[in-house]
Amino acid sequence: MTTAPEKPETQLPTKKVDECSLVPTLADSPIALKLAHSATISINHLEQPFDFYQANGPQFEMPSGTMLGHFRLEKLIGRGGMGVVYRAMDTSLQRFVAVKVIRSTSLQGDKRVASSLREAVAQARLNHPNVVTIYYVGRHREEPFLAMELVSGPTLTEKLRKEGPLKYDQAIQIVIDVAQALQHATYFGIIHADIKSSNLLLAHDGTIKLSDFGLSRTTDTTDDSAIAGTPAYLAPELIEGGAVTVQSDMYALGVTLFELVFGRLPFAINASSLQELLLTQKTSTIDYPTPWPATVPKSLMAVVDKLLSKRSQDRYADYDSLLSDLRAIQPARTTIAGFAGRILAYVVDQVMLLLCITPFAATIIYFESTRSQLRMLIPLIAIASLIVPTIYLLLIRRGWSSLGRYLFQLRITEENGLPPGREQLLTREILRNMFAWFAPAAAYFSLFYSPLDYILFGLIAAFLIAESACVFLFDHRRTLHDMLCHSRVVLDNRKET
Repeated sequence: MTTAPEKPETQLPTKKVDECSLVPTLADSPIALKLAHSATISINHLEQPFDFYQANGPQFEMPSGTMLGHFRLEKLIGRGGMGVVYRAMDTSLQRFVAVKVIRSTSLQGDKRVASSLREAVAQARLNHPNVVTIYYVGRHREEPFLAMELVSGPTLTEKLRKEGPLKYDQAIQIVIDVAQALQHATYFGIIHADIKSSNLLLAHDGTIKLSDFGLSRTTDTTDDSAIAGTPAYLAPELIEGGAVTVQSDMYALGVTLFELVFGRLPFAINASSLQELLLTQKTSTIDYPTPWPATVPKSLMAVVDKLLSKRSQDRYADYDSLLSDLRAIQPARTTIAGFAGRILAYVVDQVMLLLCITPFAATIIYFESTRSQLRMLIPLIAIASLIVPTIYLLLIRRGWSSLGRYLFQLRITEENGLPPGREQLLTREILRNMFAWFAPAAAYFSLFYSPLDYILFGLIAAFLIAESACVFLFDHRRTLHDMLCHSRVVLDNRKET
């Protein structure tokens, strides 16, 4: 459990609202609208006009030192619609834990209290590194409470607010970890039912922890009288009164994935009531960024599209298939290549290309300078010389490594760490080898004292200077052709399998 304060949970009014004050409607209050997208709510009587209510009545709080069984409360660390959270000392094992005291008045009677405790007991059976562990479920007088793992880091909502979108590789790893945790929960018949960035906690060692199973369902749950969740993450079928399923969790996970990568929700916020807000989930198309960020592979779009399908049957059938697709777009862990290795690889490649092209250029220069009768063959020789770059580029396009990169164990990736596309490789290789392509041609045109040779030599010189400027002035690990092609050179430390 995190030490960060919980955001207030809000329940729509049914017949009356006790100890509540009226907050401006969504149309009048951006803050209310924002809370409506992020707060966990209970959805009832959607035909009624929606006004955002927030409890401001008396908040119960236990003093420091209160004993709940063998747990001694030390400090209030969070407050929400369902209760309050304390940092506490487990006196039996001498360790700090988080204790959540649930207000029975915030739930829908004793039946819902019993259901919540039953689901907490089910969650306590989970043993997964990415799930907040529940240690104990009990009661203090009339108030039920849970003792659970204390996670010191922030929620991902807080991290996004402070730092903006996560790096692509970090976002994908987080979603893979959460999907594995949800898959583990299904082995015990548990569906989370409230996946969102504010329920994902970042531990001090970087481990992601899935928390707050307060709305979770077990596969044998029959009480679906109250549809609950967070509007921005609710699957369309839940809005229509459908049952919570693995696919509805996947929908919420898709919204979370989009949010982590792009720093915002996938649908534009354009609603003045909760009913309109929920309708947005059913009708709006995904609002992808334009232009598409170079650091994010476009292959992500297919995964997000499937996760956010309007029909549950169009989403992934199970977590195995989802994890397979996520791992396919997960960047490999790489180490950026050093400057010395890159320079040596570049020199080797330029020398090899020049050695292959030079015989053609030398023959043309010889025939032209000696006024040989074979000068008529010069056009044919010039055309034949194109065989060298053609073969070279075809091999690169097929995924072969150049001799220099092979000798110094280097490879090319996209900025996000994924393998580059074929056209991307071709463009990069053409720019990288400008010296080998143009130097022999410039030498040939110099025989005619043509201004074209000065243009070619000028282009070569300008490009090489720009390459050096990018390396030495802007980025010691990236050249101009890498910046233009959104690529990078890494150590090829892949092991043969």
